[in-house]
Amino acid sequence: MITFSRNDIQRMAVSALGALLVSTACIGAAVFPAKAADVTVSTATDWQTEVERRIDNALLTPTGRREGVVMAEVEMRFDAQGNFRSATPGKTSGNADVDQEALRVANAIRYPALPAHLQGKPQRVAMQIFFGNDREKVQHQRMMADEVATRLAAKADADRAETAIATQPAG
Repeated sequence: MITFSRNDIQRMAVSALGALLVSTACIGAAVFPAKAADVTVSTATDWQTEVERRIDNALLTPTGRREGVVMAEVEMRFDAQGNFRSATPGKTSGNADVDQEALRVANAIRYPALPAHLQGKPQRVAMQIFFGNDREKVQHQRMMADEVATRLAAKADADRAETAIATQPAG
């Protein structure tokens, strides 16, 4: 006959509780990052901010890169449901290592689905990825690029509206 003392029972209970806590922590560590990638965004600006955050977290600065801020452009393709499909090089930075790292990151990160208003047909999105050691300079370059993109988008909208007006029948 096996006899258990009170101390033996307490040790088994503490061991079982410890094993349960460690198992729960391991499962949580595996599940929660996957859930974090399922962020839902409702605006294009929120989507861009989330993608930039994920790119910044995954980006490595290539060795041999010159000082200052360097920008590489990557074109990403999304299906009609807003899911990422592929990334291809866009405008080169002039540095093959930088271009390769931009493409690697664009293909490696997990994208949130595009906002609902951009779903329904396949989309192409050009993303500018900035490299630099000075956060302020990188942020400044991003702001300048955003201003240029906003002006270009406004001009494209105005051109489309003009074309639509010109093609409407008189009457």
